[in-house]
Amino acid sequence: MRGIVVPSADAFFLHIERTGAPQHVGGIVVLEPSARRPTIDEVRTIVADGFAQLPRMHQRLGPPSRWRRPRWIEAGEADLDWHVVEHRSTDGYAGLLRYIGDLAEQPMPRDRPMWRIAIVRDIGPGGVDGLVVLVHHSIADGIGTVLQTFSLFEPPTKIELPSGAGPGRLTRAVATAVGLAQLATDGTAAKLPPSSLRREFATAAVELDVVRRAASARGVRVTDVLIALLADSVYAVAPGLAQAVNGQLRFSVTTMVRTPDSAAEGNATAAVMVEVPVDGRPFDDLLTEVSARTRRLQRPTRALASRFVLATGLRLVPEPFARWFAPTVYGQRFLHAVVSNMPGTTEQLSFAGVPHDRVYPILPLVPGTPLAVGALSWTGVLGIGLATDPQLIDGPALAARLNQALARLRTGPLEGEEQASA
Repeated sequence: MRGIVVPSADAFFLHIERTGAPQHVGGIVVLEPSARRPTIDEVRTIVADGFAQLPRMHQRLGPPSRWRRPRWIEAGEADLDWHVVEHRSTDGYAGLLRYIGDLAEQPMPRDRPMWRIAIVRDIGPGGVDGLVVLVHHSIADGIGTVLQTFSLFEPPTKIELPSGAGPGRLTRAVATAVGLAQLATDGTAAKLPPSSLRREFATAAVELDVVRRAASARGVRVTDVLIALLADSVYAVAPGLAQAVNGQLRFSVTTMVRTPDSAAEGNATAAVMVEVPVDGRPFDDLLTEVSARTRRLQRPTRALASRFVLATGLRLVPEPFARWFAPTVYGQRFLHAVVSNMPGTTEQLSFAGVPHDRVYPILPLVPGTPLAVGALSWTGVLGIGLATDPQLIDGPALAARLNQALARLRTGPLEGEEQASA
């Protein structure tokens, strides 16, 4: 039973779980109110058919070994009664979010395929259902998980990923060498207060055109606006945390290196560290500073170096070293929060004949850190999922503050508005 060796960039997230922090990625699909509500048997049939051609969905981890990297082995027919469940919310949308937080605290069993799906009933008036999809990070990154869940939706669709020739071998080698030197000088992050393994989940949303216009008017990127809004919101709802990190929150900003011909499974991302002020300054001043600090995201050196370490460097070292390395570098010593802005689809999709209303990504927390934020464009709406450690950040309060700020983007500048209310 030789199995398929788990690539080092994917095994990285198995090693991270040695800290006790589960590493699931996924999403929430909020369906439109409808008299057409699929039964749990219908949901299981759709999942069985859609996942049939996805290798990782019917594979599990082989027996652990000290010296060999983990391996995927065939698990046989999935136990759909366990993998696909029905849950009824007793208090609407809040119940859905609480249920996701509970799931995020539970590690995936390693003796079966590492994914779970739930159809959650009564999350809104008029008979609203939500579909929750969770996949272990060792199977796929955020975009990979989106590509896999497309197998459950109609009509068939795809994400427009960057295409064209990348840097040549020599250019890539030089950029990687420069990036490794830059990473070595980034240093450590300010120490965070003690954390917990509890999880909360909250959401925010805004029309994509609104945030694009706001970014264009200020000459910045959408990701810059998102990071600045997050920093402003963290200062407002968690001033003690802002003070603990000396007014500088270090974000790990995910950079996608996936290409159109990449398989859906696997991790094809890199990360670049950006320190952002959380000191209550006026929003437009904050955004200007964020834009200046995120210019490093537009240069490939750090991203290439990060990708080299995960995909190549860890493949060349003994497995005990890789197990030690992952939780050593991926934690509060080097970063405070994660943000990932991902492309989605512009098409109107449906599940079991019911159209999608909103979609929000789910990201795991880096061990010991308080915040992980995923943003996903879906049929003209930027859906934002916020995972928090409630010991350090009040997730619902953060989402409420962020939604207020997003609403104000529709009416004009944020400069000077409610800056003192924190």
